[in-house]
Amino acid sequence: MRCLNFAAAAAFVLASPSEAQRVPGRDLLHFPIGTLAEAPSLALDAGNGFQNPAAVRLPDSTKFRGTVVALNTGTDLGVSAQLAEIAMAFPNEITVGFSAVRAGINGIGRTLDDPQQVGRDVPYSTLVLSLTGARRSVAHLTSGIAVRYRTGEVDGSRRSTVGLDGGLIADHVFGYDIRIGLSSFLWGPGSAEGHDASFSTALDARVFGPDTTHQARMGYSYTFADGASAGHYFFVSGRYARWIARGGMARTNAFGTTDTALRLALAFRYARYTVGLSREDSAGGFDPTYQFALSGVFR
Repeated sequence: MRCLNFAAAAAFVLASPSEAQRVPGRDLLHFPIGTLAEAPSLALDAGNGFQNPAAVRLPDSTKFRGTVVALNTGTDLGVSAQLAEIAMAFPNEITVGFSAVRAGINGIGRTLDDPQQVGRDVPYSTLVLSLTGARRSVAHLTSGIAVRYRTGEVDGSRRSTVGLDGGLIADHVFGYDIRIGLSSFLWGPGSAEGHDASFSTALDARVFGPDTTHQARMGYSYTFADGASAGHYFFVSGRYARWIARGGMARTNAFGTTDTALRLALAFRYARYTVGLSREDSAGGFDPTYQFALSGVFR
C-alpha cells in the first residue's frame, strides 16, 4: 500500500490542464463543507476526508466512523449543503471511506424581460461521491487518495466528470508538536482546464499546554486555484478536556477583489462522539454561513 504515497504525491506534481467541459456547481463547493473553521488540509475535527483524503484515517484501535454535516447560508444566498461519510479500518493501518456531498441553491427565479419571476425556480446543484483511502505508511506521515465522481445540474442541463485527489499529513515534524498538511481538491480529469482544481497547504503548532487534551495551537493556511485566486488563513485553536474552540481570519484574493472573513467554531467531544458548530462571515455583506457536524467512532 505504499502506492498511496505515490498517488498522493502525483496529485500535486502531475497536474495539467484538462479539456473537459465545465461541470455546473463548482462554485457551491467553495464553501467550507466538512470543516469546523479549520484549514482545508488540516480538517480533522469534523471527522471526514472530504477536503484532504489523508484526514479520513481512523485513530488507532478504532474500527468504524460515521459523520454527518449540514451547511446553510442565509436566505440572501440560499445555499445549503449536506455531507455523509462512513469509514472503516482495515489491517496494516489502512482506512477506506465513502462520502456523499450535495450542495445546491434554492430560489433562483426564472425571468424574461423584467424582474417578474416566470414559472418554476431554476435548479442549480452538484453532487460529489468520493471513495477515499488513507494509510500511515511511515512514522508521523499519513497519505491518502480519493477517486471522485461529480455531477452538476443547471436549468435542466446536467454534466458529470471524475477526478483524483491526493493528500498528506505529517505530525511531530522535527520532533516538535507541529503538523503540516497538503491536499488537492477536485483535481484530475474533472478540473476542467484547471479552473475547478484547488490546492492547499497548512501548518500549525502547539504553543503551550502539556498534552493534546490541554493545549493551544496557532497556524497558517494557503489555498490557491487556477492562478487567479488565493486565500490566506491565520487561525488559533485550543482544547480543554472535552471542549475545542477555534477562530481565525481568512483573506481571499480573487480576480482583483479582496475579502476578509472571520471564522469561529466550537466543538464538544463526549465518549465516542464529537459535536461541532461553526460560523463564517460571507463576502459582500451577505448573511454568515453556519455549519453543524456530528461524528461518532466505534471500536
